[in-house]
Amino acid sequence: MFFKDKGTAVIAPMSGHVVTIGDVDEPIFAGKVVGDGVAIIPSSGEVVAPIAGTISFIGEQKHTYGIAGFDGVEVLIHLGINTVKLNGQGYDCKVEVGQRVEVGTLLCNMDLDFIRQQQFDLTSPVVITSGSMDKIKRLTLRTGQALAGQTVCMRYTTV
Repeated sequence: MFFKDKGTAVIAPMSGHVVTIGDVDEPIFAGKVVGDGVAIIPSSGEVVAPIAGTISFIGEQKHTYGIAGFDGVEVLIHLGINTVKLNGQGYDCKVEVGQRVEVGTLLCNMDLDFIRQQQFDLTSPVVITSGSMDKIKRLTLRTGQALAGQTVCMRYTTV
């Protein structure tokens, strides 16, 4: 699906195949409990900031990253499904909480081969958090192939 170039862009944080959040094999994400958006089946382990803002959250196991945009909308990146069980193995974090980032700033390197060998699903949700959804008037998604830091995977307009 393609859409008009209206609204704030959320750029793909990883290269790979973008699917809708409903296609994720994890009910918490597919059911939009955490938020609404897309997921990326990565072809590369480089993870970059999808929006400009401030790092608001880094999971203790380095597999989740929250970025608060300057408009108050927060985007969450969850690297893989159930990967909290890896206890940080396979993730090399490059940022810290409170750090300002621009679109394309390197957040993390993810060892796709290691994570795959541990038999975890690499599908990585990229969502506007449920706490930010009340600020969203319209959300449009783009699926298909994406390049990290270049391809728009979502656009939103705020209330």
